[in-house]
This record gives sequence, structure tokens and C-alpha cells, in this order.
Amino acid sequence: MINMKKSVNSILKTNKKAQDLSIGTLILIVLGIIVLVLLILGFSMGWSNLWEKINIFGGKTSISDVVNACNLAVTSNARYTYCNEFREVTVEGKKEWLNCEDTRVASGLTNKLEGKCENVILPQKTEVSPAVKKCMDLIGDKTDSDKTKACAIKVNNELCSALTNCN
Repeated sequence: MINMKKSVNSILKTNKKAQDLSIGTLILIVLGIIVLVLLILGFSMGWSNLWEKINIFGGKTSISDVVNACNLAVTSNARYTYCNEFREVTVEGKKEWLNCEDTRVASGLTNKLEGKCENVILPQKTEVSPAVKKCMDLIGDKTDSDKTKACAIKVNNELCSALTNCN
């Protein structure tokens, strides 16, 4: 009986047909598959669209985040940040660009900068508000279909088509 157990154990040990996979190897295979899927999705959908869908690299900016940034700009007397830095925000599923002059942001500010924001002087020696300048930057040299999309974007709760000449 003892010889039979020894022979069964020796048969089991010597007749291994499969090869062992370590846990580390399995983890590397799974990570490799995930990276491969991300690469395929990134190249097929576009990288910015992919990160927007996954949303693991930074959160989305909300109006309250802009209010906090504007309160900080007022505290540090940062006029350029207060007037000219626009932040992309998604409101009701649509992208908008806001700065501290937006009425929704201004209503949440604890203090405001003294005076008005100065107009921006363009290379053609014309002056425009920071909101108009932002719309002009968004529209830029786009083709007709992209220009139509850019004109539908809101800057400080106003459509770019109302702020600029979108023809």
C-alpha cells in the first residue's frame, strides 16, 4: 500500500503536462490587454474624446470651481486672471467658457475687483471685451462646419454668434 502511494505521487509529479503561470504573469497579461484596448480606443475615437469618456485624468470644472478661482484672484488682486482667464465648464451637457465676469460666477463672489475689466487691444488696433476676444479665438480660422459649431458655444452665458461676426 505504501509503495502504491509513492508510485501515485511520483506519477502525478512527473506527468505534468501543463506549465504553471505565476500570479505576476497573469497580472501582466491583464494589464497588457487593458493597454491594448485603450490604444485601440484612443486611435479610433480620438484621445481627448477617450479621456472625456473615461474621466480618470482630472475632474470636470463646475461653476463653483470657477467661483473659487475668482475669489482667489480677487484676494491676490490678480486682474489678468480675473478678467482674461476663461475656464471650460459643462452646463446642462453643453460646453461653455466662463471667466469671473459671468453673472452666474459674479453672484457667488465674496468680493469683486475694483473697476471694470479693460478691453483687449487686437493687432488691428481695435478694442474688444475679453469675452469677444475668447469667441474670436474659438472661431479662429475654422472651416464652415467647425465655425458653425464654434459660433454656437457660449462665452459668459452669451452665444459667440451674438458677440462676434460669425459669417
